[in-house]
Amino acid sequence: MSWRFSRWQEKGCAGLSAGSVESHPGKPLEKHLLCTLDLVKEIVATFALPLSRADEQAILLHDIGKAHPAFQKRLRTGQGKFGHAEPSAALVLNQARDLLCAEAVRRHHSQLQNVGEFIKFWGEWEYEERGRDVIRKLRWWPGAEKIATVIGASISSWLELFPAEPEWEDILYNCVDNYGIGKDKSLVEDWLRLRILYSILVTADRYEAAVGGKINYQQLSIDEARVENFIAGLPERPLSGWREKVRKQVVSHSCLVLDKPGIYTLTLPTGAGKTITGLQVAMEAARRFNASGIIYVLPFVSLVEQNAGIAAQLFDRVREDHHLAYMHNDGEELSLRERFIEFFRYWQEPVVVTTLAKLWEVLYSPRANDTMSFHRLSRAVVILDEPQAIPANCWEGFGKTLELLSSRLGTTFILMTATQPEIATGTELVPEPVSFPEARHELHWMKGPVTIPDAAGFLESQGVLVKDSLIVLNTRQSAILMWIEMKKRGLKPYFLSRWVTPVDRTRTMEELTAKEKLREKRCLVATQVIEAGIDLDFDLVFRDLGPMDSIIQVAGRCNRNCRPQKGQVFITEIVDDNGRSLATYVYDGVLLNQTRLILEKNHDFDEAACRDIVKEYYQNVQEAISNSDLWTNILEGKWGDYLPLFEESSPDEGLLIVDYNGTVADDLAVLQKPVNEAGDKMEALRQKREVFRKLSLQAVPVPVKLLEEWFQRSGSMIIGAGENIIYSAGSGLWVVQGEGIGRVYRRDVGFVPAAVADLLEAE
Repeated sequence: MSWRFSRWQEKGCAGLSAGSVESHPGKPLEKHLLCTLDLVKEIVATFALPLSRADEQAILLHDIGKAHPAFQKRLRTGQGKFGHAEPSAALVLNQARDLLCAEAVRRHHSQLQNVGEFIKFWGEWEYEERGRDVIRKLRWWPGAEKIATVIGASISSWLELFPAEPEWEDILYNCVDNYGIGKDKSLVEDWLRLRILYSILVTADRYEAAVGGKINYQQLSIDEARVENFIAGLPERPLSGWREKVRKQVVSHSCLVLDKPGIYTLTLPTGAGKTITGLQVAMEAARRFNASGIIYVLPFVSLVEQNAGIAAQLFDRVREDHHLAYMHNDGEELSLRERFIEFFRYWQEPVVVTTLAKLWEVLYSPRANDTMSFHRLSRAVVILDEPQAIPANCWEGFGKTLELLSSRLGTTFILMTATQPEIATGTELVPEPVSFPEARHELHWMKGPVTIPDAAGFLESQGVLVKDSLIVLNTRQSAILMWIEMKKRGLKPYFLSRWVTPVDRTRTMEELTAKEKLREKRCLVATQVIEAGIDLDFDLVFRDLGPMDSIIQVAGRCNRNCRPQKGQVFITEIVDDNGRSLATYVYDGVLLNQTRLILEKNHDFDEAACRDIVKEYYQNVQEAISNSDLWTNILEGKWGDYLPLFEESSPDEGLLIVDYNGTVADDLAVLQKPVNEAGDKMEALRQKREVFRKLSLQAVPVPVKLLEEWFQRSGSMIIGAGENIIYSAGSGLWVVQGEGIGRVYRRDVGFVPAAVADLLEAE
């Protein structure tokens, strides 16, 4: 770092007086700072979190830089720019002598950085130009005395709170240069402390500015009679008695083993009723440990919607949280609190049903707004449904994170699945391995490679024309081609993939469910969207090669309700025209190789053997795969490096919106309107998000290359007034309209690549 012993601080008061200073239009700065501290105290009291004197000082000073004339001018005129967080953080570093407190303040409007980055920042920070010269201009106003009194400083200007340069250099040496020394190169505890402080500061700051007043968290209310009434009202189905027996056994055993917050596993086969059982076990844990709430985490949005509906029947207050959810208020204007919760996706309710992707952001994302619900994990019971959806190279790091939160924050984690990976060591809540009264299906490895027409011919020989059938392919285009093959054979197959809009997927699922109740024959061709949590039952299941746990998940849809005749599951490896396995376009080679090895040893087996086979598969995968840097980044202070749960959407992928009723142009106009032109910016942003959510229900992600092929091909397909049936709306958005609906996008199969369109239209 540079050493800048230049000159002593000048004597006297350099602050400028003013009648009032505001944090936001119409809000006195001292009120915002004091009320933010009150909110922080409410949060830490609710979730049993620590709050040191240094933390309090950081909260009180987090926006003091707004007293600068340049910021006040910006509030009045909307013009100019001034970064208030940096001078605020400098005062915090002096007052609290705590680097983490200073960083929480400096980055509370952006995102956390790596330790190396913020040490470099403070080491190169200019004492005079960016420190003293800025802080001496901070206004001193009557309300400032209230802040000074609370922080215990007898001052009459903010410059008095900033040290002389030699003392500042000592602070940098002690707090910055020596940071991390003596910590055995592990910064885990500091990561947790900073993330908690960052979470409560960002939440309290945003809430105070947008809403004001107390948050008034609601206590978790558990009504056992309500649960029992719900269970009693479930429709009678095959194996209902067996599922009820399993539920009671698991709940009874849980009462014996739930002795402290920790990590627990709940391993039940697909179709055994894990959702109700898991929620009831979570209630028991919440009651015993005086939990702050229950957070139910699922891998897919469709499952969140489904299970949030169940939770709403068991609890008074439930928050359904995913990127497509929004509050239904029957046309009434949203309250400020509702707007805040919706805009920031804050987990304010005692019961939250959310996605694995959102939990991942809350745990690991460095972005300020993403961390807001991190403190909600303290003393919570978290159900992780289908945790094997986490990439295998992240299991170890994720498991260590769960262990840390459990030991430090008293969080209880329940990992619930039929195929339990070795993510973390936990106590099993099921007294003994559970199997259905009889093996429901048999699995057969049909060693490939085979083409799609070959696979279709094989399925015909196995009775696909007369049996309830599920056919799962790895790519969307191969699934469409298989759907065509089934059509050629006289079937009326259904289709599900990510190329089908959420609205049309819901309609298809409703039709499939209704036909199942009527015992009408169905054939469904799908991609992996069908794997987990879909309550459908088929006699015959076909699965293109995938990871072993994915195969077992799909097999759970075969003879789900345990009819006398065993269902049949066939696995093979389909190749494209170039002889490349379609599985390699989607899955990691290590997972596929380990699956092939397992299947070569077990060509034919039934459901009873699946538990041991999956266990062997997971063990082999852990030995073969290289762990990600998820945990290493925490250990080494790389807190600004974010490893997303799944690969981010490709920059070569666009969002195709299906304009069913001709209103998309108006919706796009709302999205494209600049927010800075709106009087109420938060409301303008909320409206944009609501429009985007609405459009997302009728949109699908598609590679831009495929969209451009349609655009070029459809140049002569003008529907009037010079409008093409498909066009780019900018910012990665595309729209299909008019006659394009039925060609470019079809309700039965979703988006149709131009190369496949002629085949479909020939049917």
